[in-house]
Amino acid sequence: MSEKKDILVLSSPNFGTGKETIGYYTGYACGYCHGNGWFWNPEIIHERVKIPCPKCGGTGHVKGIVTVEWVPDGEVKACFGKKQEI
Repeated sequence: MSEKKDILVLSSPNFGTGKETIGYYTGYACGYCHGNGWFWNPEIIHERVKIPCPKCGGTGHVKGIVTVEWVPDGEVKACFGKKQEI
């Protein structure tokens, strides 16, 4: 069975911190309904009534939106941590 793999390479931005959307990855089958887009309604037994999947909305497919949030990492440098007296 084939498997689709995407590789994402991150590098810190020139503008410092903040959020950015890296990309949209489409074409994945919904894992909840297995790509059907529907389920049989369990409340109606005498008829076969389909209800849309609550996760994919009935499309059978989902997409991934990759967003990266850049925040400060580590401790404040020693030269900024103490008040210097003049």
